[in-house]
Amino acid sequence: MNTKNILAAAAIFAASATAFAQQTEFVAPDAGFTSTRTRAEVIAEMNQAYQDGTLATQQFDGQPTAVASNGSSRSREEVRAEARQASQDKSNVGLYFGA
Repeated sequence: MNTKNILAAAAIFAASATAFAQQTEFVAPDAGFTSTRTRAEVIAEMNQAYQDGTLATQQFDGQPTAVASNGSSRSREEVRAEARQASQDKSNVGLYFGA
């Protein structure tokens, strides 16, 4: 009985060991990639986007991407006035806030 259990455990171990096998050969993620532009062209495009104010920036992973405005946005005073109006407006009260 003990021998059967040992053999069964060895068979299960051998079968499960293959599930943890690793790939033996490294394949680069950019293998076969061919660029259509030069590095200088990409840098020139990036500098132009900086000057235009249309470059989307991200400081670190997980941060939402901040997209530069094109000058048609509202002023700080307009946003503050809208926030004051929304806080005074009783129809803007949600389910969990206010009475």
